[in-house]
Amino acid sequence: MSVALRAEGSPVAAWWPAAGVAVIAVLASRGSRLVATAGVLVATLVANALVGRELGLAVGYAIANAAEAYVVAQFASRGGPEARLDSLRDISRFIIAAVLGALTIGVIGGLTAAVVVQADLFATLFALVSSHGSAILIVAPIALVSRRLARGVSRVEVLIQLLVLILIVGAVFWPGNVLPVAFVPLVALLWAAFRLPITVVAVELLVLAVLATTLAGMGGGAIGQYAASDPRMSALLLQLFLVVHACAALFVCAARNDWANVVTQLGAREALLRGGIVNSETGILIAEILDSDRLRVVGVNPTALSALGRETMPPTWGVVGLRIARGQPVFGVAELDDGVRRREASRFELEREGRRFDVDLGIHDGVGGASVMTIVFTDVTARDERERRAIEAAEQMRDLNRQKDDFIASVSHELRTPVTSILGFVEDLDGADLRPSERVATEVIARNARRLADVIEDVLELGKLSSFAAGSRPAVAFDVVALTRHCAQDAEGLAAGRAVRLIVESPVDALPIRSVPQDLTRVLANLLSNAVKFTPDGGSIEVRIDPSAAGVDITITDHGPGIPPAVLGHVWDRFYRVSDAEHRDVPGTGLGLPIVRALVEQRLSGRVELSSDGATGTTARVSLPWDRDAVQADAPGAIDEDHTVAVGHV
Repeated sequence: MSVALRAEGSPVAAWWPAAGVAVIAVLASRGSRLVATAGVLVATLVANALVGRELGLAVGYAIANAAEAYVVAQFASRGGPEARLDSLRDISRFIIAAVLGALTIGVIGGLTAAVVVQADLFATLFALVSSHGSAILIVAPIALVSRRLARGVSRVEVLIQLLVLILIVGAVFWPGNVLPVAFVPLVALLWAAFRLPITVVAVELLVLAVLATTLAGMGGGAIGQYAASDPRMSALLLQLFLVVHACAALFVCAARNDWANVVTQLGAREALLRGGIVNSETGILIAEILDSDRLRVVGVNPTALSALGRETMPPTWGVVGLRIARGQPVFGVAELDDGVRRREASRFELEREGRRFDVDLGIHDGVGGASVMTIVFTDVTARDERERRAIEAAEQMRDLNRQKDDFIASVSHELRTPVTSILGFVEDLDGADLRPSERVATEVIARNARRLADVIEDVLELGKLSSFAAGSRPAVAFDVVALTRHCAQDAEGLAAGRAVRLIVESPVDALPIRSVPQDLTRVLANLLSNAVKFTPDGGSIEVRIDPSAAGVDITITDHGPGIPPAVLGHVWDRFYRVSDAEHRDVPGTGLGLPIVRALVEQRLSGRVELSSDGATGTTARVSLPWDRDAVQADAPGAIDEDHTVAVGHV
């Protein structure tokens, strides 16, 4: 119809609503948008051919229409699956998309018309941009608005508003009326934009466009008077009329939506804040100072009312307010009333019915010169009672912790004696003449007795580390390189028959430090034992000692299965063991690494860390200071008040 109604001799139609329909079709496509764009191309080509347009013009316009629809759909939706017109940002992006689409068809269509029918390039470009741009702005919003914004609408108001719009447009564009009152329909549209959902506004824009285009084409209104004498001017004015009304209505609608969203968010935050104040154990009273002599309470919770000796707030506090006059009571509490009259931030104590409160009074300058007063009541009596209970609970926990340590130490000592006897008799049997079956049984007894002895030693060590009374050994000077080499030699004995080699490297032959050799020996023994257990037969373990500005770094690297990075933080926990098959097959209790960390950090004042990729081995790095006592002297608060020391991450 748009093609049939175009001006005589004009290669373009005055209005092309199919542009908006094409955009909707591309946006609504569930598959590829390129397929939907190809469908727009074919449909446009057929439509142009059916009305008798030249083949070249029909093909060029079909390509231009398809490109326009694709550009608008991609930009309006940001390349995503859908576009919405819920906010100012959405509306702004949609209008920019419409402009880009209109420019796309203007350039392609203008060049096509200039080449095929020798039409004026710029006149055709301008006509296409205006007709397609206004059509996209009018038609496309019907399918882009959010349906959730159409809830809670009065159908009666919608019908009345639509009828008013139709009457106004009919009066403005009625044939014979040439008064310049084309702005009047904007009043009805703004009414809809302020009161009704954007879905209704989009429908009314389409109604406005259809009525205005039809009546103006019949010569109606100030725009229609040019239809016969200057059809191009009439089309231009009509498109400008539609664009202005569409942009104004859509922007107002979007602004109202944004405002409604902000109001909803503020309401939710206010409800959350009020709920927090009402349920708070701290008394809070918020009041606004009015006319310099009245205090209107806008919020108070039960705790604050209790501190003021009231069960409920009098209604007049929140309506008329309280008079702030010299010599007259405000809240009926002398100390508080004096602070309110001075209108200065202050802090004082208040005692009421056997309870003590710390009262903080604050003054905050508000908007427009108004001031807000906040009064916070902290129940000191309740706070002291909570602190007393917390101290009692902490003391009970300390007592339970001491009982636990005493129990573990006692049981471990009791177990050590029989295990030592078992190992002694096993050693005697080792030299006796035994049958093969008896020899195997003796080896099993010896192996398991040694494992049990190691567990007992670990538990005893944990008990010592958890007790401040055990104290710390004095630091002495020794060669850390020599001690590390001795520990490596001892560890090689654990791998007898497996051909595991320990390679110790150091840039210097000796590195004297002041620390505790017994504790460092235990640390290296545990780390080297782990490295030997997880190193495959015939493998090697690298041990490197490097001096640094702060002290000495000892690095132990094995080439076993490694530790999964996700569980590296848990290996310091007591009794934790990696759960995969390669680690489960290796004996252990999960106490070695917690002991290592406790010894390094608490006894040696150093640092220990593990790194692994979970596939090619594990690296343990122990960093020790040159002088342990000097480091401990710089950190006198290392011991807790209860004289206990934490072991690992437990």
